[in-house]
Amino acid sequence: MKTAIFTVALSILLTPLYAQKKMTLTDCMKYAIEHSTTVQQKEISVEDARQNYIGAIASAMPSISASTGGTLNYGRSIDPGTNTYTTTSTFNNSYSLSGSLTVFNGLSTINTIRAMKVMRAMGVEELQLARDQIAMNTMSAYFDVVYYYGTVEIAQEQLTTSQLELKQVQEQFELDLKAPADVAEVEAQVANYDYLLTEQQNNLALALIELRKVMNYPQADSLEIETNIGFEGILVTETLEEVLSYALEYNPQVRSKQMNSRYYELNYASTKGRYLPSISLSGGFSTNYFINLDAASNYAKYTTQLSNNRGHYIGMSMSIPIFSGLSRRVAKHRAKLQYNNALLAHTEQRRALESEVAKTYQEMQNFGKQFVMSQKKVKSNDLAYRSVSQKFSEGMVNAIDLQTAANNLLQARSDLLHARLQYIIKCRIVDYYNGVPLIH
Repeated sequence: MKTAIFTVALSILLTPLYAQKKMTLTDCMKYAIEHSTTVQQKEISVEDARQNYIGAIASAMPSISASTGGTLNYGRSIDPGTNTYTTTSTFNNSYSLSGSLTVFNGLSTINTIRAMKVMRAMGVEELQLARDQIAMNTMSAYFDVVYYYGTVEIAQEQLTTSQLELKQVQEQFELDLKAPADVAEVEAQVANYDYLLTEQQNNLALALIELRKVMNYPQADSLEIETNIGFEGILVTETLEEVLSYALEYNPQVRSKQMNSRYYELNYASTKGRYLPSISLSGGFSTNYFINLDAASNYAKYTTQLSNNRGHYIGMSMSIPIFSGLSRRVAKHRAKLQYNNALLAHTEQRRALESEVAKTYQEMQNFGKQFVMSQKKVKSNDLAYRSVSQKFSEGMVNAIDLQTAANNLLQARSDLLHARLQYIIKCRIVDYYNGVPLIH
């Protein structure tokens, strides 16, 4: 009874392991992004930029402070009522409230706020760029796994076919219809395809390791992926000019560099503002309470003194920069150089993206043509192989001709699989450049 219960419990626990759902490309990309330390670091950077923006806004607000204090004096002290020295014990209680506001400082504060806002937006673009890069890396590794699954299947089918041919040749040899050399040639062919199958299985294992690495997926855990990849929704109808126009305007790579140049432009404007005068306003309120502890009845009440001793002030100050050891001049010229460098980086990124988009678009078209031609090539090689196989069984061709035809078919099927998967990848990337998210 205990054994039966243990068996049932064990089967329940192990059921999820055998019923593991296959992960689609979208599932893998989502998992990779969620577990990417690079993306997490970018998220922290975005939050840091948001805090810097809040701090920049807060710096433009008035500075307000309040203070209070109480002093108990024994012995010689100054009587605030008569302003003379006294030797009695006194108590003094004061309150004050003050504030200041920078009215003008060469627009430095405003430009700083704008710059921090741009930095926050740039952080968002860089975060999206990091997510897109992780998704692309995952997609590339994913399709490598799909490709090697296909090559393993092709090699297995070819090995099975060769084993059947070997069995047929051995039977014909026993009937004196085939020479020993024919048997040896087919046996060598079977051994070659067996080796090829082992090689492709090893490539598949390595591709799965790489996919787990890109996804930050535990290497010890099994990973099952969906290998049935269709063409649904990947047809690209836009022209290269349309894709380029959208990518150069909205792609995170370009937008990040554009915002970076805008940040340094505002930083340059802020340094130029340091040559202008700075104007600030200030104001305050104060009051106090005082008594002689030896003659407390001679002094007004607490509330009365606080009302009578009230004081207010308001003031304005102006600071005019004249000379500061050329520090402002150096800061301005350095900011100008940084701005120029950021503009060049923006231009360089646009050119790089333009070349990248054009190359990907051309590769997409090329793999599309290869896919069509590979289909025809597989069909013709399959017919040729069937014909040579029939002739070999009838003794009209030798085993070398059969092996050549089999190898041609194997290569054609492998080329078809490669062209098909590469065409899907390039279509997805072109769609990405045209504004279609990698993860729907």
